[in-house]
Formats: sequence, structure tokens, C-alpha cells
Amino acid sequence: MLQLIPFTPEHYDLLCSWFGTEKDLIQWGGWGLTYPLDATQLDQMLSEGLGPKPARLCWMVEDGDGALVGHVQLVLDWQNGIGRIARVGIAPDKRGQRLAVPMLRLVLAHAFAEEAVERMELNVFTWNQAAIRTYVALGFVHEGVRRSSAKAGNERWDTAMMGLLRGEWEQTLAVSKLQPA
Repeated sequence: MLQLIPFTPEHYDLLCSWFGTEKDLIQWGGWGLTYPLDATQLDQMLSEGLGPKPARLCWMVEDGDGALVGHVQLVLDWQNGIGRIARVGIAPDKRGQRLAVPMLRLVLAHAFAEEAVERMELNVFTWNQAAIRTYVALGFVHEGVRRSSAKAGNERWDTAMMGLLRGEWEQTLAVSKLQPA
């Protein structure tokens, strides 16, 4: 069983080791980060989580054996009731083991436990079909594409925007309870 645990400086080296190239880092964190990922950038992410209405929450994901298998962030826009799933990463040696859906269900449950959150959204590069399948499985709806929105080396990538409303999440939960285990 997976669980979210707070991301702390003791996790920095492990997380940084997951991104061996600039393209890996851009895929995970977008164009706002510089390669190589370092403590200064991670400290900034953690600082956004301070205070009673944090702008960003960061977690590592631990499996039932205590191994750290993932990382995920939740960006919160309290004024508009929007949460954004960001910087989703699975440990390189754990990819392909179907960890993303249960990991992200934990984040969605956390976000929608906040009464103020009405909408969840995310951005994903359009070539990342595995991630898009994961988001669709969670109930996210494709809402549009920002063409040529990111530069990674000499390449330009399109970014898909996806959203999930509280009512859609609740309907997904109700349906999943009806499914046999």
C-alpha cells in the first residue's frame, strides 16, 4: 500500500538522481527548472509549502516496504479553488509497475478533502502517452493543447491541459466502490 510522506531535504539526493538529462528534468518539472536539479531549487519548492494556506505541497511516495518509489506535488490556488498536480515522478527502477494511479488517487483525495478545492488540473507533454492514459484512468478530461509551449534542447513540445471537477471525482469514487475487487 502506498502512502504520501512529506518531502524533506533528506530526499533531495535521491530525487535529483532520477533526472539524468536536461530533457528528463524538463519532462518532470517543466521549463522553470535548470539542470542539474539542486538543493536551491528544491528548497524553493519546499518554501512554497509554508503557512496556513500553502501554495505547494510536496511528497515522496513510500510503498508498503518503506521504499521511496515516487514524488508528486500539489500546487494550490486557494482564491479560485484550484489544485494542480505537478512534478509527478516514479523512481526509475519502479516504472511500469502501475504505481501512478494509486499514488495520484492519494493526492486527489488529499486535494478534494479541502472544501475550497473544486477543480484539479494538470499539464502533460502530448508525447507522454503513458502519463495521459494514467490521467484519463483517474477521470481527467482533455481540455486543450498549448502548441510548441516548451523548449527542451533543440526540440519544441506541445503541452496538453487536463482537468477534473469535484463532481467528476466523486462520481469516479462511487463507480470504483461498485467494482468487484
